Order: sequence, then C-alpha cells, then structure tokens
Amino acid sequence: MFQPNPPTPRALPDAELNAKIAELQLQPDGLMAAMAFIEEQSKLRQEDALELSKWELAAQMNAATEEPAENNPGLQDTDFRDPADALQLPTATNEPEIDIFAGVPPVSGQPNPLAPDSASSSQAETASPVAGSENIDDIVATLNASYAQVATEPASEELGPDEALVAEPSPVVDTDAEVLPEPVQAPLVFQGQSTPVEPSEKAERSNIENEQAPADAAVGRKTATGAGLSWAWLAIGSTPLALVLAALLKESGASLAQSLFVLGAALVGTSLLASVGSMSAARGQASLTVVSRAAFGVWGNALPATVMLLVKLFWSAALVYFAARVSSPLIFNQPWFASFADGLVFPAELTASLFIFGPLLVISAISAGIGGVVMLRLQQLTAALSIALVAVFAYFVSSTYSLQDLQRGEPIAQASLLDLALLVVAIFTFLVFSLSGDFARKLPSETPGAKVFFLSFVSTFFLPLISGGLGLLWLFMAGDSLGAPLLGDVLPTVAATVPLWVFVIFVVALGISLVHLISVSLYSLSGNLIGFMKIPAWAAQLLLAVAVAGTVLASSYLVPVSSLHESVIELFVIVAVLAAAWSGIIVADALARSRGYHEVSLTREYGFYGKVNLTNIFGFILAIFLGFGYLDGGPQLSAWTGYLSDLTPEIIMIAGSNIGIAMAFGLATLFPIILGIPRIRKQEQNLLELDQRRQELKEFLDGAQ
Repeated sequence: MFQPNPPTPRALPDAELNAKIAELQLQPDGLMAAMAFIEEQSKLRQEDALELSKWELAAQMNAATEEPAENNPGLQDTDFRDPADALQLPTATNEPEIDIFAGVPPVSGQPNPLAPDSASSSQAETASPVAGSENIDDIVATLNASYAQVATEPASEELGPDEALVAEPSPVVDTDAEVLPEPVQAPLVFQGQSTPVEPSEKAERSNIENEQAPADAAVGRKTATGAGLSWAWLAIGSTPLALVLAALLKESGASLAQSLFVLGAALVGTSLLASVGSMSAARGQASLTVVSRAAFGVWGNALPATVMLLVKLFWSAALVYFAARVSSPLIFNQPWFASFADGLVFPAELTASLFIFGPLLVISAISAGIGGVVMLRLQQLTAALSIALVAVFAYFVSSTYSLQDLQRGEPIAQASLLDLALLVVAIFTFLVFSLSGDFARKLPSETPGAKVFFLSFVSTFFLPLISGGLGLLWLFMAGDSLGAPLLGDVLPTVAATVPLWVFVIFVVALGISLVHLISVSLYSLSGNLIGFMKIPAWAAQLLLAVAVAGTVLASSYLVPVSSLHESVIELFVIVAVLAAAWSGIIVADALARSRGYHEVSLTREYGFYGKVNLTNIFGFILAIFLGFGYLDGGPQLSAWTGYLSDLTPEIIMIAGSNIGIAMAFGLATLFPIILGIPRIRKQEQNLLELDQRRQELKEFLDGAQ
C-alpha cells in the first residue's frame, strides 16, 4: 500500500552533523573518528535519497492512476494496490528494462522532483491523463527521464557537507577574504591544503597569524606570491644601513680581508636562517611564533613565545632609537633649532630625536596596521630606491677613489674577530630570522620549498654583500679623509664627503628604509602580541607604538647618551643569547621534517604536536643557561653573566667574550636532532595515515556520486 508520509531520514541534518563533528574533534584521535563518522553519514544520506526517490515515484504513480481509475471502472479491479507495483508489469514493447533509480543524486539537497519548480513536476503537470496499462509505461519512462535530467543538472554552488571535505579550495592566503564551504564548517584539516574551519577557529587563526591585509582577493593574490616574498627581502637586503654595518666592521679595527670575511660569513648565516624560516612558515601557513608550537607543543610554546615577544619589543625600540640617532642631525644642526630647543625642558639631543622618531613611528605603525598592498608598495619603493642608491654610490666611489688608495689595515686577534662576528650576528641575523615567517606565511602551501629557499637566500645575500662590500671599499680607500667616525655621525660624515646629489639620494633612501624596517618590525611584533591578547590589529599597533615610544623616551631621558649607547649594545648581546636558543630549536626541528605542518594541530592541544614538549623546552632553558654562563658582558647590564667562564677562563681567552651566543645556538640545535627525531617521524607517519584516509574518503565519495 502507498504510504502518504515520506520516509523518515536516518542521517543527521546539517546542524546536528556540525555539532557532532565538533564534539568528535575534541576527543583523542578526533580527526580519524570524525572522518569515519562522516563516511557513515554519507552512506545513510545515500540510502535516504534512494528511499525518498522511491516514495516520490510512488506518489506520482498514485496521483497518475487515481483519476483514470475513477473514469474507467474496469481499472478498479486490477491489482494496483501499490502504485510502485506497476513497475513490475510486462510491457507491450521490446524496450529494455528501465532502472528507475538511475542517476539518483547520492546526497540530500538536490532538486525535489515534486517541487513546483522542478523539472519532473513540470512534466507531470503537462502529461495527459491515461487510462490503460500501456500508458503507465509512458509515465514510468517520463519519470525516469526526469530523474536523469536532475542527475545531469549542474551541482548547486553551495557545497554539501561531504563535498566540502574533499573540495580543493583556491589558494587564497588571506583568511579574511576566504569563502568557506557551507554548511559543514567543522575544523577538519588535511595535509597540504586549506580546509573549512569553524567561525570561532577561523577568527582565532586570523588573530594568531595577524591577517591584517584588506579583505580583498586581489590583495591576497598580490602579496601571496614569490614576487611578493622577493620584494620583502630585497627591501631589507638593499637598505643603506649596510653602510652602517661596514662602518662597524671598519671602526672595530679589523683589516679589509677580515671585514670582508666577517661580512660574507654573517650574510651567509643570515640568508640560510632566513631561507629555513621562510620555508617553515610557507609549510605551516603561519608565522614562526605559531610554527614553533610544533617544536615546543601548543601550551609549551607559551614560554619561548613570551621570551621572543620581549626580545622583539627590544629590537623594535632599539631600531627606533638608532633611526632617531642617525637622522637627528638633520634637525639638530639647523640654525633655528638651538633657540627653539632652549625653551623646552628636554635636552636638545632628545628634542631633535622627538622631531624624528615621532612622525617615523606614527607612519610606520599606520603602514603596519594596514598591511596588505600598502606594505607591498612600501617594500617595492624601498627596494627600488635602495638599489638606485647602490648604483649611484658605486659610480661615485669608482669615479672618485682609486684602488691605489686602498688601505689593507692590520688584522686583529682571533678572539676579537670572533667577538666582532658574533656581535654582527646578534644585531642582524636573529632579527632577520624572526621576521622571515611574516613574509612567507602567505605563500600557497603547494609552493615548492626549494623555490621559497632559493628566493629567500638570493634576496638576502647578494645585495647586502654588494652594498656592504662597496661601503667597506669606500671606507678603506677614504681613510682619514672622512674626518669623523662614520658610525657616530653618519649623515654629517656622508654630507661632508659625497656630492650633494648623492647625499640627497642617500637621505631619501635611508628615510624610506627606516620607515620600512620599523613597519616590518611592528608588523611582526603585533603577530606575537595578538597570539597572547585577542585584540584587533589596529589596537595591537597602537599599543605597540605607545610601548616602543615610552621605552625610547624613558631610556633617552634617564640615561646619558654615551652610556645609553653602550647599554643598548650590551642588551643586544643579552637578547642574542635568548634568540639563539629559540632559533636553534626552530631551525633544527624544521630541518628534521620531510613534509609540511598540520595547520589545525598548530592551534589545538589535541593535535599531533601535543600540549607540551618537555625535551625541547628543557633544551631551550639549558641553552640559555649555558649561553649566559659563557657570556663575558659589559659592566652596566651584563656584569652578572659569565658564571661558567670562571671555571674555564681559557675558553674566553681563545673564543672571545661573546662565545656564549654560539654555544646557546649550538646546544639548542642538538635537542631536536638527537632526542626529537623519533617524535617527528611519528608525527609525519600520523600525517601520512591521515592523508591516506582522506584519499580513501575522497575516492569513496567520488565513486558514490
């Protein structure tokens, strides 16, 4: 008999399916359990669709036979108690048997043949009433044609829950512009692709990764490319501050050969670390402070991340301080400034610095807060001006000086040379490494790691080597004709030595470079801060700008200029030990992996990387202890260091007072390599099994359709 009510679906509706998947995700091995549950629900939905199709067909048959039966009493005696039984009647023709379920869609949500706007309903309305069994075959053929038409219609733009799990999303990196498949939004992640997530998880990942670009797909396409990564590194590598690095090497007393060796070695180390950091961030689709959770654990990363937050805050403040100190002579030496500064409470040097770093910090914070195309255009402008400056400066040096004037200089002792090299590493290498993930995290996950490594290495090595080497040649050829140490008075020395047109280009390029470097520093620092405090990006930039400005102003007002300079150098060495321990763990863990990271596990404690990795945390703390123990610091802020060097003083005599930086980095790299390889291989095996399970599910769903 025909049942007037449709069959009750056995599969869960979308809302309950979402809730159940989210519940399974919170359990151990939740991803595998969720996938098995989705496969079960997919089968139930197929069975529900078949039962519903059979009932709809029976309903149409019932409606088609009732009216002919009333008009023709002879039909009332036929055994058509159930309209579906009409399908079993022999036909008068030799046509093959018709499969009424051919092309039935496998999931619910397809067009309903009984709906007024469906194709089958339209055909049923236009069909003429019939009065014989031979016409029932025509009805069956018409209905089968209707179902075949439904099966061949294009799928709806809104993906079903099963399709959402296997659909290949477009490589959009800006999560604010990402369109997530509906209705299922459970946080399932498969290796090598971005996946739909819950709205709460999407907001959290957006905050942690500091997605500050505008919600425009064009912005993501412009910034999330290899060219965008190259512009970022070119802007940093071609900065005129490489001349300051050359001055640091020259005025330390090293010879030309030693200075070139230290410059090349430091740039090789910087480029290698930047390349590894970029590759890791591209694999994990997140900054290094998020990727580091794979090494320390989701909860265990709190201590290293907090330490690096403070370290990067110091780096930002020190960069602003040096930018103000380098640029302040532009105002301090003006005739009108002396009378103006006498009427203020602050010292004249501090007032001149306020005129510089105030607007500099505001512009940089706004650029970092906007991000996206604004940062890209700033990088392109900085790189173009800096490269032009390198070309102009090369022409000036080659046309003004001769290699006959080149002074070789006297070499310094090995310990002093190593101290100098480690100081350069402390100032530049670890800072660049910490910034590397902020550029590469927007690259598509399918970008080859070799390409990311190559772009980062080339962009951070050759241009700084050219500009720094050119600066060293100029300094060693100019010699005593400079009249003043370049490191102490950069702008006055350059202004007195080069033509006016070269000086103007130098000042413009230097100003743009300082804005870019401070913007990048604040942009990266805000990513760390948002990982701790769930605040908007603009609020993070405002808070950081106030913190940096307060740090610079307080230190400049309370500490004399000469003592402040020495204190900043001591702090550079101290924070270098912390950064070396963190960098050693991250670099070794990244190099030990043969595949990418699991994105959801980087933000969930139940993921593959766990809550706490005690081995790497202990290695991080031990590396810091060893580094400070063999750091023979200055008398102001680091007199408490060197507690281990008293036991073995000959090490300091041979290796130098900054050897603790190298020791911290070296010890930190040993823990992930010696003690972490089995854990890493187990994680990669789990990821491989998850990929295989995903492929099996995809093949099952494709076959079902």
